[in-house]
Amino acid sequence: LKEKDPSIDPNILNLPPIRLEILFDNYYKTGYHVPMPANFNFRLRMVELAEEKGISWAARVYGTTRKTVRKWIARYNQNGLEGLKDRKKIPKTIPHKMDKEDEKCIVELRKTHPSWGARMLKDRYKLKWSHMAIHRVIKQNGLIKKKKKRWQKRKDLRKIKEKMRPFEKAQIDTKDLSDIVNYYPLMVRFNLPKFEYTYRDMSTGASFYAYADANNSNLADLFARYVLEHLKSYGIDTASIIWQTDNGSEYIGNVNKKTDRLSAFEEVLNKHHVIYERIPPRCAHWQGDVESFHRIIENELYDIESYGNQEEFLGKAYAYQLYFNYFRSNRWRDNKTPEKILKEKDPSIDPNILNLPPIRLEILFDNYYKTGYHVPMPATFF
Repeated sequence: LKEKDPSIDPNILNLPPIRLEILFDNYYKTGYHVPMPANFNFRLRMVELAEEKGISWAARVYGTTRKTVRKWIARYNQNGLEGLKDRKKIPKTIPHKMDKEDEKCIVELRKTHPSWGARMLKDRYKLKWSHMAIHRVIKQNGLIKKKKKRWQKRKDLRKIKEKMRPFEKAQIDTKDLSDIVNYYPLMVRFNLPKFEYTYRDMSTGASFYAYADANNSNLADLFARYVLEHLKSYGIDTASIIWQTDNGSEYIGNVNKKTDRLSAFEEVLNKHHVIYERIPPRCAHWQGDVESFHRIIENELYDIESYGNQEEFLGKAYAYQLYFNYFRSNRWRDNKTPEKILKEKDPSIDPNILNLPPIRLEILFDNYYKTGYHVPMPATFF
């Protein structure tokens, strides 16, 4: 300061820190007023001025209406200084709020299906309350799971999918069932399948799946043949469709292979003239449709059902496949079922095409290797 302007008194740098509340009296007694937020001291000074010089004078000085001044005077006269404090603006009573028994019912449903959100609980159990009210109950009872942060965001392909023809493009993937907590003990006890091979049509959202105890190219080949023969039997031209997979060894063969030899899965696609695409490495979000189905079937089937033997498992898996393709509406597809989307896009396709029973792929080995290859028709098989 001395170097830049010696004419300024250095004592200007001496300003003691104080409690600002002690300045209120001096500040307001001078008659000067700056509009301030509605708070306790503001209201107190306004009431004091109204009692001293009148309601109209106070309203002009504080830039408000006489009705507002009268309101604070009435609260001050009734409750003293407490009357000038902010009051909670929430209603004291909510006539339409659900009662304790209803909240208890929602809590029990959530505990039964810990992975189901408010919308799914409302849709599956036909609850009368809004999904926001159901979510409030779930949240207040500490039943909300923290979501994992996704380092990649899935692309919103709804506009593209709307223009796709049924069965024009599909995503194929394999799901490891041994990491499902409630399913694993039953899998070990009853020798249930360890892997699910899944096909999902991107246009309609319809899904087919089958099971096996191993994850290799031969089983992926059998699954591809099972689905392709089914599509061909309903008149689908396999030369005009695209199948997409990740870079798993069951689809592309040995990742370290030094020759151009095709895997068994790739060979069967070539035989049926299917266009084959692979996603780039570390881009699992490109398989968003089939991965979403894996999450859904885990939450709605494997994680909540019990099984007494393999036949019961396959029966429930088949029932869920029919439910998913014919009755379950998809919120991200305008609340339409795959069957409804199929009818809207191409009424000439028989809706029975969506009925392909899930099987154990191992039963196809003998027919495939002994007689060339034959896929048993669903009705014959069952």
